[in-house]
Amino acid sequence: MSSLSNCEEEDFKILVATDIHLGFEEKNLIRADDSFNTFEEVLQLAVKHQVDFILLAGDLFHVNQPSVTSLERCISLLRTYCLGDRPINIEFVSDQAEIFKHSHHPIVNFEDQNLNVSIPVFSIHGNHDDPCGYREISCMDLLSSMGLINYFGKQTNLQDIKIVPILLKKGNNKIAIYGLSHIRDERLERLFKDRKVRMLRPKEDVDEWFNIFMCHQNRAKRPGTKHLPENVIPRYMELTIWGHEHESLIDPVLRDPCGYISQPGSTVATSMCEGESGTKYVGLLTIRTQGKKEFKIEPLELKTVRQMHFETIRLSECEEDVSNSKYTQEFLKQKIEDILSDLNFKRSGHHKQPKLPLIRLRIEYTSETQHFNGIQFGQQFQDRVANSSDMILLRTEKKSIEKKPRCIDDNALADIVDIEEVEKIEHIVDQYFKTASEDKQLELLSVNGMAEAVDWAVNKSCPDAINRVVKHQMKKVRNYVTKQEDLDEINISEYITSYHISHTQKSKEEVNKVRELLNSQAITQPAKHQTDSIDESNNSSVLSDDELNNSSTNISTRGRRGVGRRASRASTRGRRGRGQTTLNF
Repeated sequence: MSSLSNCEEEDFKILVATDIHLGFEEKNLIRADDSFNTFEEVLQLAVKHQVDFILLAGDLFHVNQPSVTSLERCISLLRTYCLGDRPINIEFVSDQAEIFKHSHHPIVNFEDQNLNVSIPVFSIHGNHDDPCGYREISCMDLLSSMGLINYFGKQTNLQDIKIVPILLKKGNNKIAIYGLSHIRDERLERLFKDRKVRMLRPKEDVDEWFNIFMCHQNRAKRPGTKHLPENVIPRYMELTIWGHEHESLIDPVLRDPCGYISQPGSTVATSMCEGESGTKYVGLLTIRTQGKKEFKIEPLELKTVRQMHFETIRLSECEEDVSNSKYTQEFLKQKIEDILSDLNFKRSGHHKQPKLPLIRLRIEYTSETQHFNGIQFGQQFQDRVANSSDMILLRTEKKSIEKKPRCIDDNALADIVDIEEVEKIEHIVDQYFKTASEDKQLELLSVNGMAEAVDWAVNKSCPDAINRVVKHQMKKVRNYVTKQEDLDEINISEYITSYHISHTQKSKEEVNKVRELLNSQAITQPAKHQTDSIDESNNSSVLSDDELNNSSTNISTRGRRGVGRRASRASTRGRRGRGQTTLNF
């Protein structure tokens, strides 16, 4: 990233924001106005800095069917700050009919003769304000039909994603904006793997355009969720504006393999977590492409955001006496007093900044004598804290346990399981060891032998198959190694490796031996299993109610998720922009 030392008249000036969440907590008398006050400040900053347009990376609304009150307040703010006689100095050169094909009025709003736009707003949708219902319509479509925003990045075919950029010119400067509205992360990851995501590039002067990618996806890898890996973003994207993540990391950082990522974060705290407690920003993005591609992002601190403090307190680490509930509450009361005093000192001074802050103290205790009623405790601060009822979160302190290193490469296994074509368990095992790192490879068994053992464990109800095979193989290796006459501590590993290589080359023979082993042991044990099942059935009649409840198991089967319904596409016809630029793949 090159830092622009001075701004020129032809430089693009863009206000970048994301995750506005209009209507959040609108039924809460204390916090109802928070999101609207901050959105108004964002629009005021756009007017103050005389930006060419505003870029929103999703979640303008908190829900996809907002209340009439939320819609009215949003419309009123957009009319107040984005309509007017100020001239537009940018030129839209993309095919408008293609960019806005999902709209009944496929035209950029500042070229609509029925409107008088002073600051255009370009926005994708997020996971909160995404389309829904029979016709896949969202509140974003409503604002688009009114001409208040330019809604782009909506995909009508989720089997084959085609992203057509918005091409804008200002003097000799050119930018291409690729918008990808929110798509379920699991689906999007599969589409990228299958090469079903295509991004079109301008055919003319392809290297002269400054490329911006906007998305609204998980960026951080979290347990149980998918995310969009940074390395799938094309190399020619100079800047990625990442929505959905609420923590403000607006300063651009290098991504792998090249380009930069800016994460503006939300403008309002929607969850009581550490990532939301920091200062909120929007970005003033300046771009110049004439001669050399340069850009800079100036963080603009938001002054109307409600203050928030998040802290985790481990009572076991406190120097004060917190041995019982009374002492713990006295300690926390003084702690909150100190926090309130510190927050009051840090107030921005803006007349619309709420006076009552948000506080979340996560208390980790070790003894039940330290426990108390958090809601009752918070009542003494109900006139001083916005969320006094859920200010305190109590939970037992978890003892740190040193985790043993896993011998399974979880990432490699997850990638293989995600491939729908791989269904047989032996194929999964084979693919895993082909892609796993060197330190995760087998040292005694052959891959085919292990695959056969896993197949017996999974498909033939033989849970101890792998254990049997491993013990049998260890015995064979031990016999082979101990028979070597020159065996010592130095060459023992060499003999083990040579044994493994020789048996790997005889994979079919290895599989047959494993199969014979498991078959022979399976024949000698059916009578025992049958006896056990009879004994269990006889004893079940004398179990108590509690024992029956504990012994019952709910078995849930999970089928493969089908392909989502495709939305009907309305055939719309719009006029092409002036000086339209042709795109190609």
